[in-house]
Amino acid sequence: MHLTELVKRYAGNPLLTQDDLPGADAVFNAGAVKFKDKYILLVSVSIPGKAGNGRAIHVAESDDGIAFKIRETPFIAPEQSGPFTEFDYDICDPRITPLDGTYYITYPAHLPGVGVIGIMGKTDDFVNFERLSVAAMPWNRVPVLFPEKINGMYWRLDRPMFNENGTLWTSQSRDLEFWGRHHLLARAQRQVWNSMKLGPSGIPIRTGRGWLVIYHAVAGGGMSTPIYHQAAMVLKLDDPNTVLARPDEYILAPKMEYERHGRVPNVVFSCGHIVEPDGQVKLYYAGADTCICLATFNAEEMADACCRLAAK
Repeated sequence: MHLTELVKRYAGNPLLTQDDLPGADAVFNAGAVKFKDKYILLVSVSIPGKAGNGRAIHVAESDDGIAFKIRETPFIAPEQSGPFTEFDYDICDPRITPLDGTYYITYPAHLPGVGVIGIMGKTDDFVNFERLSVAAMPWNRVPVLFPEKINGMYWRLDRPMFNENGTLWTSQSRDLEFWGRHHLLARAQRQVWNSMKLGPSGIPIRTGRGWLVIYHAVAGGGMSTPIYHQAAMVLKLDDPNTVLARPDEYILAPKMEYERHGRVPNVVFSCGHIVEPDGQVKLYYAGADTCICLATFNAEEMADACCRLAAK
């Protein structure tokens, strides 16, 4: 069985389009979390004429994880007050990590002439947002926190990039402020689909096999248009620096019309997922950087399949 057979697209895709928010020309890359009795997406939005380059992050809510309504007032936007807002030129791609009773949010922000950095903030209600720190220097744009401490340390996935060659690293912290113990975890490989760069998607998922990490991998470069895939690897539970399985297969690739045609063609890109009590993973992803879509799989089945393929 191929990994793609474990992933099922929702028949009613896309869930959200630009028509769901007045003035928007794209709704895309969304962090995801369950908050009280609601499904929450933090949706990247593009509205021409707004502050910065028109991008902001809005909250979308749902009772069932399928039918979402986007709040018209932005949750994170360039015109807000607070520290580090000088970097809020190109806001998108948020990740949400429930940790120690708080919802931590990381997102890339951009200051022209300086580069893309990672900002970390927090919320307790998805109404108010507090910026905490510049969590990563240029060009480490997507720090993604693990959802629990491991051996007394906070862990995260990092994606520094140099000349379009993004690699995947881990780092550790005692206090979520000072980060060190940097470790190269994975780099682009020789398969066509993962030959250019890679980076973390949503937060790691604890399974019986280990930490299931969904990540994006990019084909292309040179004369070829980049093509974004979603893939999976498994890390050791008590030592995420150890890769237990990284199959040579992806789990999702651009195939449908809404994934192949849009503002950025041939892209499936996830920033978040929600794991249901029965182990079903709702993987929220953007199609062609234009709309929000849904695919599902079982976390334990995916981790098992990754390990079986790696053992061959």
